[in-house]
Amino acid sequence: MQMTAVRNDIGESSSLEHYVATQANFASIVTAAMGLGTIIVLFGVVVLISCYAQDDYRKILSDLIAVQGSTAAGFILAGVTLYIHCVNVGRTSRKLTVAARLTAMLLLLLAAGFLLQNLFGVTLPSAALPIFSATASAFGAEIHPLAASCFLLIAFILLLHDLRIRGGHYPAEYLAFVLIGLSAIPLVGYLYGISKLTFLRYSAGVPVLSALAFLLMGAALLMARPSHRLMSIIISHAPGGNILRRLLPSMLLLILILNLLVAKGAERGLYSDQLMLPFLTLIDGALVVFAFWRFAGKLDREYGARMQSAAKLAETNSLLTAVSDSTREPIFVKNRQGLLIFANPALLQQVGKTWEEAMYRSNHELFLPEDVGQIDEDDRRVMASGLPETIEQTLHLQHGVFTYQSTRVPWFDKAGNVLGVIGISTDISERKRAEDSLRERETQLEKTVIERTALLRELTNHLETVREEEKRAIARELHDNMGASLTALSMHLESVYKIFPDNDRWQERKPRMQGLMNSLVSTTRRIQTELRPNMLDLFGLKAAITEQLDELAERTGMACKASLPDEDVAIGHEMEIAIYRMLQEMLNNVTKHAKASRVDVILDVDEEQVSLTVRDNGVGIPQERQDNNKTYGLRGLRERATFFGGNVAIRSVPGAGATITIRLPLSPATAA
Repeated sequence: MQMTAVRNDIGESSSLEHYVATQANFASIVTAAMGLGTIIVLFGVVVLISCYAQDDYRKILSDLIAVQGSTAAGFILAGVTLYIHCVNVGRTSRKLTVAARLTAMLLLLLAAGFLLQNLFGVTLPSAALPIFSATASAFGAEIHPLAASCFLLIAFILLLHDLRIRGGHYPAEYLAFVLIGLSAIPLVGYLYGISKLTFLRYSAGVPVLSALAFLLMGAALLMARPSHRLMSIIISHAPGGNILRRLLPSMLLLILILNLLVAKGAERGLYSDQLMLPFLTLIDGALVVFAFWRFAGKLDREYGARMQSAAKLAETNSLLTAVSDSTREPIFVKNRQGLLIFANPALLQQVGKTWEEAMYRSNHELFLPEDVGQIDEDDRRVMASGLPETIEQTLHLQHGVFTYQSTRVPWFDKAGNVLGVIGISTDISERKRAEDSLRERETQLEKTVIERTALLRELTNHLETVREEEKRAIARELHDNMGASLTALSMHLESVYKIFPDNDRWQERKPRMQGLMNSLVSTTRRIQTELRPNMLDLFGLKAAITEQLDELAERTGMACKASLPDEDVAIGHEMEIAIYRMLQEMLNNVTKHAKASRVDVILDVDEEQVSLTVRDNGVGIPQERQDNNKTYGLRGLRERATFFGGNVAIRSVPGAGATITIRLPLSPATAA
């Protein structure tokens, strides 16, 4: 039962386009009625003008003069009242309503006065009805009783135009059909040349223009209210309206033509007048049978098409019901006002309401205040842009807080106008909770990694400090103990050299012993310098780099060039030691692997970082060796640089040398 109501609401919403088209059709029909009313008023005005025209113009307007001035006055009142009724459609203005009623009452009084005087010979006193007397004296009161009756019907129709009785009937519509029938009597008389139908036992006949005006007035009175029962049948798109519009004009025209042919045949003596009535009966009967037969055939075809459409619609509705009822994803449709016009059971369960409680409800009535603003904004944005969107929403529902991934698309009619928004939501609450948990774990892991990295850096710094202290201690021991011992030994050997026997064998040993002693002293000094460069402690980084390059050039014969800052380098003792050790490692690699004949060292210090570059013209560094983390030298460089927050960049071309650049950031305190 709930889904039936939902489908009915969808049917009502999908018929919005048809409703808009129907309203536009109604407006055009009312406009046509206003046009007919205007034509009738103009006709009455022309007739009144012709009453005052000169004799020359009277001959030209002889057909119009056949219409009495009093009849023209009635047409003017009727047309003006009809025009006011049409203007007041959809407005219900009290002033217009009162004006229409006053003119209709005036027409009623005039028609009743003319009918009583001309039909029954009743003379009304001028004091009782001054308007009637003025009109009669000005234009004459010779008006046919049929015309007076038609004006009386028009007055009643205008007064009862919007009166509705039990069963949805409007008496004004039936009176309008009576008016059309009365106006058709003299027209048929003129058409067949039967004077009895135009005079109706009265001295003056009904002018043909008056009969046509009454016919148009009857049609205009029906058209002025196209939404009323009988007129809505004629203009509706239902099978009855379509068949009525198609068959009725053609059948009337066909009956008229055949009847004229039968009448002409009798006039020419093809058959006697006594046979004319049987002929008309047979022809009209055949036409009625044909009309009903054709009507039945069209109705059967319309019914068959409707049944096929109904079967397809039932199949589609069944499929829609199965999909919407079985899915666990909330599905909804809203109109432009944001009112819910479709919801599947999943959405109703989400908001905790039945369909009767949720239908045609706004977001303010379905969701909590903290969520309504965002939902309304999303719906308006989708309808304004005309483009689908996938939106993530967190809703505070009665049974908890849930996160949905909602896909919204605009709902268009055939003309491309936006009627509302269609949406389907997916509950991603579990996934969001898992993502939040994973994100929390990632945050905790990052925090742990940062803490462990800081501890490792502190440990590395401590180990590096301990190692440097051990190297300093060893260098001190070498300098203080072994250096002193070697010096004393050299002095003792000098004394020993003096007492060597003066023969060739001892004289040959003397230079060898002196060479070994000098080599031992040089090696000791080199080891001492490598362990703890005295030049770095005494004169700074620039002097230490220069000394190291001089020692490399002396030891290997390579051409060594240094590019150092002009000013003193003040970057902190720990960073100076690190740069010196990294330079030692890079020069050691050049000596062992590069097979170079030239090496350049560039030291650059600015406000933000210190950069050390070593460039050689050797064989280069293969890519696999650059990516090999097991290579102790390059790995040591990266570890030292990472400890200070820096990086190592290697650029190498096979056979064209290699360039290694180390960049270390300077903290504000260090840079100062």
